[in-house]
Amino acid sequence: MIRQLIGPTCARYIIWSARSFSTTPCLAFLAFAPHARESTELSSTPAGTRLRGCNILKNGQDPEALPDNEYPDWLWELLDDDAQRKKLEADPEKKARKEWRKKNRDRIKQANFLKSMR
Repeated sequence: MIRQLIGPTCARYIIWSARSFSTTPCLAFLAFAPHARESTELSSTPAGTRLRGCNILKNGQDPEALPDNEYPDWLWELLDDDAQRKKLEADPEKKARKEWRKKNRDRIKQANFLKSMR
């Protein structure tokens, strides 16, 4: 699940893993907000930093952050709303499927609400 945190300096996005094999949640700062990404640095975590809580094995070690150039390019587009919107606009079939699923979900919620009113 991706949540946005707004701090005194700028908005940051974190990935919060509610399901994990280890006992601690994963709080890995991956990227600044899209408007702050104009600098050459993409990641807010310097290379070599231990990502506390991202371990999935019970007796394993927390992973280390890698340099930005070792991560795939698509990773930096995940948090960019404009890039995701353009990607969806380029595929009309995917856009129609997403709209259909949203309408279906809303219809189910409305039907469940009306059932609870009886």
